[in-house]
Amino acid sequence: MNITLTVDHYYEYFLTILGWVISNGIWDLLTQTGIMAIPFLAHIISSFLKVREQGDDEGNKGRLLANWLENKIYISLVVMMLTCVPLFNVSYNTLQFNTERMRQCGFTVYKASETGLSGLSSELGGKSPALPLWWAFTYTVGKGLTHGAIATLPCKPDLRQVRFEIQNTQITSPVLRQEVLDFVQQCFIPARAKIKRKQLELDEEQARDLDWIGSKLMLKTEGLYDAYRAQTPRKQWPYDANRDQGLPNTGNGGFPSCKEWWSDSQIGLKARLVEQVEPDTMTKLRKIWNSKEDYTDIVVRRLVSPQNMRASTGRVYGGYGDSNASSIGASSGSSWMTYVASSLGSAAGSIVTAPVFDVIKQSLPMVQGIMLMAIMICMPVIAVIGSYDVKTIITMTLVQFGIFFLSFWWELARWLDNWMIITIYSSDAHPLFNAFGIMNDSDDGILSVVINIMYILLPMLFLGALSWAGVNAGAALSNIISNSSDKTMRSTDTDKIPKK
Repeated sequence: MNITLTVDHYYEYFLTILGWVISNGIWDLLTQTGIMAIPFLAHIISSFLKVREQGDDEGNKGRLLANWLENKIYISLVVMMLTCVPLFNVSYNTLQFNTERMRQCGFTVYKASETGLSGLSSELGGKSPALPLWWAFTYTVGKGLTHGAIATLPCKPDLRQVRFEIQNTQITSPVLRQEVLDFVQQCFIPARAKIKRKQLELDEEQARDLDWIGSKLMLKTEGLYDAYRAQTPRKQWPYDANRDQGLPNTGNGGFPSCKEWWSDSQIGLKARLVEQVEPDTMTKLRKIWNSKEDYTDIVVRRLVSPQNMRASTGRVYGGYGDSNASSIGASSGSSWMTYVASSLGSAAGSIVTAPVFDVIKQSLPMVQGIMLMAIMICMPVIAVIGSYDVKTIITMTLVQFGIFFLSFWWELARWLDNWMIITIYSSDAHPLFNAFGIMNDSDDGILSVVINIMYILLPMLFLGALSWAGVNAGAALSNIISNSSDKTMRSTDTDKIPKK
């Protein structure tokens, strides 16, 4: 028989089959060696010893022994059949990747045929996995409850992940990095110096806009980028005698205006910088922002920021002012000390928070898959060691469900994280130039600490409460079975040996 199971990621896709293949092999080993029968022998011996402890007034001891053995043997036999004997076949035909929530929230996941899983089969070492009836039931129910709980959370894009990807995107081409430096020296610095000479009155938004080389003010204002040109030939533009009149034709290209150099949709500097970003990241941004110009400006602004350029190649150019990341050599003593202190603090915060935080998020589902595999593998061993006890099986069932339900707590933590990012960075204090804190070198410390705690503390609290509930539920069920045995024993009073 086959059963339809659902997995949440490709890592779990493979580990589920691996776990059950090993579990089936362990059960076969226990069966062939006869170890699986030891609990039945233990029940018989313990029942004999318990009967011998009874006094003569307990009645017919043979019938009493038979009743006790029936209760223990039958219950153990049922538990063994439900939890240890493989029944339902598992394969890549019955394992289905959960895509419903992905479609609802607009996430994109590679198809199996587009990954390394395309060559995997449903057999490992020539063996196909199979599930016992009880674990097939609990797997289906546990996954269903988990997915239902996750579906109650409103859809929100993973802004933390998008921001991390943008912040860690670097300009890999040394030629392109040098071209950015050339643009700064030949276009940005002269145009900004002209604005300062004219002493133009600027509001806060315009002043912020002038902090980077793709400033809309410089692109749209006459006499700025349209009035300056490249001082060295750019090979992307052919030499134009009309445009480049008076400039030498060296055969290495033409001399476009700064506006054309930056804005050309095909060969412009901005277009080539956008190509440095992973297509998946741009797809995610496209789903968050309706305006392509807005999100491309945000990405490029981060790419050409002084801190990112230093990370890409040591140091390409200094900042645009002392308050940002100015050249240390040109700074005053107090400014230099302030810059060093702030840089060290920012670097320490970034090292501790951003990479570690992303590693934690990426590794949690993998750890979950390994934990589930470990539970699958040890199920037959624990069932035998626990003498096919109902209490043991109930505890294992709740442990399995608890591991399934970790996905909900992590989704809840991610949702709260995104909600707080939107709440904090959508205010007037963080306009479009720093949407969702993308331009931040280091994240808000308190927010990072709170989110990190949520990813770890919420599952710990849940697993602790569930473990307590599992132990008590198993104990209660065991007491019910024990009480039924006591009633059976009392029913033998009519067969007592009459006193002389």
